[in-house]
Amino acid sequence: MKKLLLTGIIVVQVLTLTGCALQGDGLTLTIERQGQGRVEPGVTKGIARGTIVHLEAEPAVGWSFSNWEGFVSDPTSPETTILMDRPQTVKAIFLPKEELEIPSAPGGLMTWRADGSQIAYRTNGEADIEYIMIHAISDAAANPRNPYAVTRIRSIFDEYGVEAHYLIDREGTIYQFVQDDRIARHAGAGTWNNEPRLTNAMNRYSIGIELMGVGTREEMKDVIGPLANTLVKSADRGYTEAQYLALDLLLHHLQALYQIPAEKIISHQAYDPGRKWNPGELFDWTRIHN
Repeated sequence: MKKLLLTGIIVVQVLTLTGCALQGDGLTLTIERQGQGRVEPGVTKGIARGTIVHLEAEPAVGWSFSNWEGFVSDPTSPETTILMDRPQTVKAIFLPKEELEIPSAPGGLMTWRADGSQIAYRTNGEADIEYIMIHAISDAAANPRNPYAVTRIRSIFDEYGVEAHYLIDREGTIYQFVQDDRIARHAGAGTWNNEPRLTNAMNRYSIGIELMGVGTREEMKDVIGPLANTLVKSADRGYTEAQYLALDLLLHHLQALYQIPAEKIISHQAYDPGRKWNPGELFDWTRIHN
């Protein structure tokens, strides 16, 4: 099978048994997917009867290819073929990898704060975990030209008297700073869903995830100051593809572990819209499939 690689997109040739090009109105091949990954080609129409179509499935980060459903030549191989003797539908099945690799934060898990106090356990342990809150963090205020040094995060937490359970860096590596069953100070003051027990108390009931990212100029002008804001490179604003893939994987893991529905994944801005901006306008909520 011959493949042409153009800007990261695999162009898949469709061959016929006779070696001829596609011709006339013909059959339709519909390709579906379950889980996270890329499948080539998509919906293909007008395929001549007797054509052999080459299929390819590429799993996303943290996922693995399982199998094809449909009348393909090899259902267990990510690269296979299908004979178009009638309209066909096939599905590529992707499954999360059994173990999610999450290294501890540089310096190890946080159990004590800079002021000498211990990071407390949740009152009812993991049973208290009901929400996930998404944040953004960077070192742009002090280092606008190099705002994403993971080794600086612990110092930033100490400086501002906060911490989060997880951090996802620009390359998509997920670090754990605080154990899930401990109360990280990431949510602060705020309210949610008219529930009195959540007012100024979301830390107890949520897991905090920090994405290394910087918002728009308008969002950041009062956060990092006007001078630093002008020095941040455009490429450093927003979030990376690797971060979206890692976040999606982490969310699936946490949702399955603690039975958290999609409507309980919220932003810091939604909890405290008067003060907080993150993850901001540049965060694409459609990229997380929960």
